[in-house]
Amino acid sequence: MVSRRCLAGVMLVTALCADARAAAAQTADDLFGDQAVQRIDLYVNTRDWYWLKTRFAANDYYPANMKWNGTTVTNVALRVRGTGSRSDAKPALRVDFNRYAAGRTFLGLTSMALNNSAQDPSGLRELLTMKTYRALGLPAPRMAPVALYVNNAYLGLYNAVEEVDEAFLTRAFGESAGHLFEYRWSDFYHFEYLGSALEPYAALYEPKTRVTESMGALYLPVEAMIRAMNDASDDSFVAAVSAYTNLPDFMRLVAVQAAIGEADGLLGNWGLSNHFLYRPDRSSLHRFIPWDASSSLRALDYPLHAGHEQNVLMRRALRVPALKAVYYNTLLEAAALFDRIDGPGVPEQPAPGWLEREAARLRDLVRPAAYADRARPYTNEEFEAGAEEVLAFARIRGAFVRWEAARRFAPGAGPIY
Repeated sequence: MVSRRCLAGVMLVTALCADARAAAAQTADDLFGDQAVQRIDLYVNTRDWYWLKTRFAANDYYPANMKWNGTTVTNVALRVRGTGSRSDAKPALRVDFNRYAAGRTFLGLTSMALNNSAQDPSGLRELLTMKTYRALGLPAPRMAPVALYVNNAYLGLYNAVEEVDEAFLTRAFGESAGHLFEYRWSDFYHFEYLGSALEPYAALYEPKTRVTESMGALYLPVEAMIRAMNDASDDSFVAAVSAYTNLPDFMRLVAVQAAIGEADGLLGNWGLSNHFLYRPDRSSLHRFIPWDASSSLRALDYPLHAGHEQNVLMRRALRVPALKAVYYNTLLEAAALFDRIDGPGVPEQPAPGWLEREAARLRDLVRPAAYADRARPYTNEEFEAGAEEVLAFARIRGAFVRWEAARRFAPGAGPIY
């Protein structure tokens, strides 16, 4: 139960969390820092805010000013974002810093998202998932909890999310001159070859950079990658596909998604979903970047082999002992984030592992802002139940991952389907 004092303090906490830091220390890392609930203020014309909420299914932009940590950015562009998360009461938002001011950035960012956690009562799943990816060395967006105010009125608890764009690419890969695509789910798809015509691949992958280039420049390497996944012989599979993507990197990403029970990722229940594809300039190699993880950290017994037989790339990669070993070893590496550790001098009372500690810390951090959020579609009890579900997953999942990994993917283990 949260105390009256805690609830009364939410306004003070959110008011002070940004202004207490020195302006000279402001960086994107500060903006996406999750050691405090960041306060962001948006100032929007009342009529524009009314129409943004009324027409929440549209992608119309509206001008606004944004204040964070004592700095105000004028004339930013706001629009509603998301698919299933769209809401008139508590809209998820995209903030563009350069739409009305060409070339402008804020802390090196051209845009960011403000997610409303409409599909996650705890507000913790995506925050912890992206943090887990980064902890294991995988490129993933930074995130931070936010108390969002609109025209000085508290709207609710949000998550600020780093957009996957040129600024992200520069941070993650050291360059951003290549081709970035966002995967657009429309039906179940598992890397089946769709033929030599490029239109089917363009329907799957929407270009986010170099959008004016020809279909051939954009999609011939994508078509060639998927053709190699399907048509290469077993003997030439690794060499053929490695010309178009880094197979060990792919295996690491899908292993972490399996460990955290990501049911809506590259091997999820609906086929390919929720990722970006990046091909550096003058290169044929593609990188997979995870995005949107509101369905992870749920099912304690989510199978580690989910989607393996359906997905062409995964099915064939697991027949290669070296790639199967990458998958197995990454599962164990991820499981270590769940593992409880012996307390000092009290080995029979193990302390929470990294993920459980982070989940508990973030739950306690955001609880006052969550309780004060009158626009969210969940009760306080549902917030607590969702947070406890995440904590239970963090406590128990590691043992399941180790057991399943040993029986299915350890050296010498045969397939069990």
